[in-house]
Amino acid sequence: MTLVPESLNPPGYPTEWEADVLLADGGVARLRPIRPADADLLVRFYDRVSPESKYLRFFAPYPRLSSRDVARFTQVDYVDRVALIITLGEQMIGVGRYDRVENDQAEVAFLVEDAHQGRGIAQLLLEHLAEAARERGITKFVAEVLPENRRMAQVFADAGYRVQKGYEDGVLMVEFAILPTDTSVGVMERREHRAESRSIRRLLTPDRVVLLGPGSRVQELVVATVSGGFRGEVIAVSTDSCPVSGVPLASSIATVEGRIDLAVVSVPTDQLGGVVIDAAHKGAHGLVVLTGGGDGGHDNRTVVNLARAYGVRAVGPDALGLINTDSEVGLNASPAPMPRPGVVGMFCQSAAIGVSLLNYAVERDLGLSSFLSTGDFADVTANDVMQFWEDDEATSACLLSLDSIGNPRKFTRIVRRLARRKPVVVFSPGRADRADHYGVRGGLGHAEEAAVDALFRQNGVIVSHRRQGMIDAARVVSRQPLPKGPRVQLITNSATLARQMAATAEAAGLVLKPEPLILATNAGADEFHTAADEALADGTCDSVVCTAVSPYGRDDDVEEALEELAAYAEKPLICVLLDFRGPIPASDDRDGMGQLVTFSSPGDAIRALGSITEYAGWLARDPGAVPLLDIDEQAAKRLVNRVLAQHPAGRALTQDEAARLLGAYGIELVTKTEVHTLEEAVATAEALGWNVVLKASAPGLRARPDQAAVYRNLDDADELAYAWQDLTEVVSVLGFDREQAIAAASPVIQKMAPPGVALVIRSREDAAFGPILSLGLDGLASELLGDVVHRVPPLTTVDAAGMVRGLRAAPLLFGRENSPGVKVAAVEDLLHRVAQLADDLPQLAALTLSPCVASLTGMAVLGAAVRLAPTDDQRDPMARVL
Repeated sequence: MTLVPESLNPPGYPTEWEADVLLADGGVARLRPIRPADADLLVRFYDRVSPESKYLRFFAPYPRLSSRDVARFTQVDYVDRVALIITLGEQMIGVGRYDRVENDQAEVAFLVEDAHQGRGIAQLLLEHLAEAARERGITKFVAEVLPENRRMAQVFADAGYRVQKGYEDGVLMVEFAILPTDTSVGVMERREHRAESRSIRRLLTPDRVVLLGPGSRVQELVVATVSGGFRGEVIAVSTDSCPVSGVPLASSIATVEGRIDLAVVSVPTDQLGGVVIDAAHKGAHGLVVLTGGGDGGHDNRTVVNLARAYGVRAVGPDALGLINTDSEVGLNASPAPMPRPGVVGMFCQSAAIGVSLLNYAVERDLGLSSFLSTGDFADVTANDVMQFWEDDEATSACLLSLDSIGNPRKFTRIVRRLARRKPVVVFSPGRADRADHYGVRGGLGHAEEAAVDALFRQNGVIVSHRRQGMIDAARVVSRQPLPKGPRVQLITNSATLARQMAATAEAAGLVLKPEPLILATNAGADEFHTAADEALADGTCDSVVCTAVSPYGRDDDVEEALEELAAYAEKPLICVLLDFRGPIPASDDRDGMGQLVTFSSPGDAIRALGSITEYAGWLARDPGAVPLLDIDEQAAKRLVNRVLAQHPAGRALTQDEAARLLGAYGIELVTKTEVHTLEEAVATAEALGWNVVLKASAPGLRARPDQAAVYRNLDDADELAYAWQDLTEVVSVLGFDREQAIAAASPVIQKMAPPGVALVIRSREDAAFGPILSLGLDGLASELLGDVVHRVPPLTTVDAAGMVRGLRAAPLLFGRENSPGVKVAAVEDLLHRVAQLADDLPQLAALTLSPCVASLTGMAVLGAAVRLAPTDDQRDPMARVL
């Protein structure tokens, strides 16, 4: 097996370079540094490589490796000589290496087994070798390639780097810088997208499926699979000898004739090892482990690691399974009844949530294109599934119920791109439940709670705090056009209900046009048709909600009349029918644009429309761009590395260190000098040229605005002496002796900043979500009233502008009651610089800039508190990994 014990790792072996990877065709493999213990693995690999491939690698016939060759290739120092291998099960299928030839330059070479060429192995090895080389101070790769080795020449050409070529003695000489560029990162992300999309498509489109488990449970799965209309072949394996009927039987996976594509199993986790190996040997590319498996996360992760080592993608344990309603596939690899076909993709993790979601979908008559419940400790994640949905023509709306986000940077990158093409609805639980829901120990603070919604809404996600609301939103976006604005016409035959609907609409962010239209109590189909038709034709109306109240029975003509309009309407038309009749029976032809969406509650309908309208507004806005800033990232990283080298557990930066760190990102900190005597204060003020501030820096005093602990515009020694005396008396009132007062106040002298509005900007590195950026007014407005806005980097120009304008106190910045306002562009620039700093440095555990005084002329940062903590250097690696 490739899961080699750590005891075999040689000194200096970089375990952090180990990774599970997806190949170009969606298959799974293991990438890791080579070890001396891999000698036999290398020899067997080389024996399987064709003479032609060996010739292209060594430029001469090279039938076998000598003992010296094997030792040289497997014994590396992981600094100047590095080799990475890709394994599948118990076999090596590819190797890539670099050897440093100059201080910042290395020669690179690859060899891939012929049977696995064309699967993108060389590209993966190049990505990971470049990542490793950059860590070792190498900035350029060189290679020698025979002209006839077109495949390897193409690997370099397609890498996204700027490649220089030349010929020397009949050999193609290639060299290129390996520092990440927009092009090379884009190439990596596109390859990642294709591989992950194909991997999920392979899971959802098998030809041969094996169902394994206790006979009674397998029989239920057989019924679900066959009744779902599966077009492929199903084989059953009963683990307890209980009979199974309806499909061919086998005694084990190993005895199944021919290859299989997917194994759906329901056995205890401790029995899964042999199942994984048997399935892998039969060529399976997917394993679904249904609920009822193991009891703990450790065992579940062991299953996932084992499956990946053998090239099998694992869904589960604790999964409900996979469903593909495509009539050409008809896959129901789950115990659930087959949902009706539709255009909505649905993803969740735990089986329990999957049962709930599928029931909601049936109750609300929502058709699905695909359904995936992958388990809490899954190999397959929401990121993989979103990659598939982006390409899937059968899916026009996407639903996600997330127990955890995983890699927040990758999630953000993918969901923002997907939301530009298709509506994405995410269930985000009520704030009281979020700590457990997202796996955050110790609970979520206000910043994290707000950041959850900020992460979603900032990237165009439709957020629902109720699973029912998630289904409702999906029904609307899958059947109705998006509104072009927030103006809604409410139509009803109940004056009392009209007032309630109007209040709900305003709370949902909709704009009434101008007030509800109230029809006669006995209004019928003609009246509703005419009113809705006129509203749809009105250029000042963006959407229409019709609510027909009929306590004594309902005439279906109202619904039919509105269906006629919905078929051609270019605006959303939603119908609410309030009566005592049961739910509308499900049908097979209710999905697709131009279909009327019917609700039984006006509140549900209006809230769904409000969330869709917010998404439509995001989609219509200019997305902005992340500005290019003049920064010195390397200087900042050198400072961080120096501090953490001396203090591995991390620490707060001194004022001088904070000023240098901020300065590297173009943030000028107005320095302050702590003084202990009046004489020191006068000398400091004279050195600053006067017009200074004397203030107490002790937290207890800064937090008490009722105490006069700040003295501004001091221009000479007499004014400073008076302020010093007054500060002493103020602190004495709090119970300190006059001799202790100055020490208790911790006074500082600082250059006076232009008058303006005091703001506080914070960034905090969160284990679940990455850096969280916040903006508020300095003082009570932020601390007690919660007037704070949040975003997550990277911050676009639109994001920064939204932060400033999202404050309830924003009028103070733009001028109110004849006040001049402030230079808002300077506020936004500072937000961009803090966001870039937090984005570049995961070790920035916490940053607080307070106060930041925004004025007519710019920004003055008067205080900074910075804390560093050790963490990984990257959140989203520049090489593909699972």
